[in-house]
Amino acid sequence: MKTLYKQYIVVTLLVIIASLVISMLLLGQLYNNKIRVDTDKEHLEIAQEVVDIVKTMPVESLDNYFQSVAKLGYQLVIVDESKKVTSYGAKFADMTINEEMTSLIGSNDIYHGIRNYKQNFSIFNHYANDVQNTIGVPFQVENKNYAMFIRMDNASMFTEMHYLIVGFLIICAIIIFIAMVLLARQLVQPLKKLQQATEQIAQENYDIQLDIYREDELGQLAFQFQKMAQRLKENDQLKKDFINNVSHDFQSPLLNIQGYASVLKDAENTEEERIQYLEIIEQETKRLSALTKQLLLLSSLDQKNLPIEKKRYYLDQQLKELLFTKRWILDDQQMELIYELEPIEIYADQHLMEQVWDNLLSNAIRYSEPKGKIVVTCYRDNNTVVVSIQDEGIGISKDDLERVKERFYRVDASRTNQSSGLGLAIVTEIVARHNGEFLIESELGKGTTVTVRL
Repeated sequence: MKTLYKQYIVVTLLVIIASLVISMLLLGQLYNNKIRVDTDKEHLEIAQEVVDIVKTMPVESLDNYFQSVAKLGYQLVIVDESKKVTSYGAKFADMTINEEMTSLIGSNDIYHGIRNYKQNFSIFNHYANDVQNTIGVPFQVENKNYAMFIRMDNASMFTEMHYLIVGFLIICAIIIFIAMVLLARQLVQPLKKLQQATEQIAQENYDIQLDIYREDELGQLAFQFQKMAQRLKENDQLKKDFINNVSHDFQSPLLNIQGYASVLKDAENTEEERIQYLEIIEQETKRLSALTKQLLLLSSLDQKNLPIEKKRYYLDQQLKELLFTKRWILDDQQMELIYELEPIEIYADQHLMEQVWDNLLSNAIRYSEPKGKIVVTCYRDNNTVVVSIQDEGIGISKDDLERVKERFYRVDASRTNQSSGLGLAIVTEIVARHNGEFLIESELGKGTTVTVRL
């Protein structure tokens, strides 16, 4: 498997190599177009100065003079009319004299070997230790023709400063490579931890602690990953709680139906008992039906791409009709109902909004004491429609207030059989689908006010 660390190192090496190659190519162009020509010209001036001095010297002094020139850091080759070759200074690795070089004897031509030498790759031609990589000039002493080929010795071309520069470049390259390797490890280590964390999540182990403390993008990624793992853990727990709650809420009425159905088989039941048992069975089936409808509604709302059927209708009329259907419950509980509804037309899904008002009003009645008071208001606040339902019921504690919108969460355990724990979750989803705001204010023992802003 190709690890990111290995890939990073390989890419780093490829970048360094590519940089060197490109640099060599560019330097080669500079060398061919500028440095080679200038070097050839400089060596030609030196060669002409040497032969100008040689022309004034006797033949017996030539050998000593050429040796002196060689000691100054030059390589010289002298070819006479008989094509005898004499070398001074460091010997060339390749002493092959070609025809162009020998034809220089007795002529007035110049041999531009430094400018035209192309045996090696571009810039390396400059350092080729080949006699053909020289500048050649003819000269005559005492009526004898010669050809001199000269170039600076490679050893003398590299001064202490050159060695320092080369050493500096090599050390820089090593330091850069080591730094890149260390940087690669710094990048890969948190990614390895994230990889191990994803493997744990795949095994449904959400208790993950990433020890990644950075202020860069990787640190942000680790932080968001930790939040995601925590959220997945919460969702997993919610899913398990949801299944447990659904199972419990279905099992309780089913057991009641099963139990009372078995009791009805007893022939000794009186007519009054039989009617009472049938009423309980009917009540439990209605409870199951209501729970099923709420679960289906929640499932539909969870599908975010599910369209809602909006239309214009009068909100105050919808609220009045709902209050009328609840009137018998309020009268039975001897509760006072006060409402103030402004005539307001809204653009919303009428069926879904009816679910909102029904759930909120049902909660206000359910969690209020007999002879209590419920106040319902509907008014316009600039471009916002506000519906408020206030009761004087048992209220909600601060701890419970943070969780009442969760599915199956019930504030009052003693009233479990009256509520499925899905009402406020449904309200939250529907209001959110209408881009509205759902607020709950409550004080334990004094009552609750729910507000929907559309």
